[in-house]
Amino acid sequence: MKKDKVKSVRRKIRDDIKLSLVTELKALTGKFGDVSTKLDKEINRSAKKLAKEISKEIKVEPVDAAPAQEPKAVSKAVKTNEKN
Repeated sequence: MKKDKVKSVRRKIRDDIKLSLVTELKALTGKFGDVSTKLDKEINRSAKKLAKEISKEIKVEPVDAAPAQEPKAVSKAVKTNEKN
């Protein structure tokens, strides 16, 4: 069960990285001129490859090991903002 959670977290990280790379690269290439479909496909392929490599290097801890409590300092800060 823990392996599935780690895999899903890693998959989400990979997808987020890929999406970020694709949007940034498309915006950057859009500044220089028209974007061709060939360039668009290459950006998608390369972003997928790079995101996969990066996500492999990230150490993901199981979700069950993380404490479920909220830090007390954060809850006090929220309470002081509500009074104002």
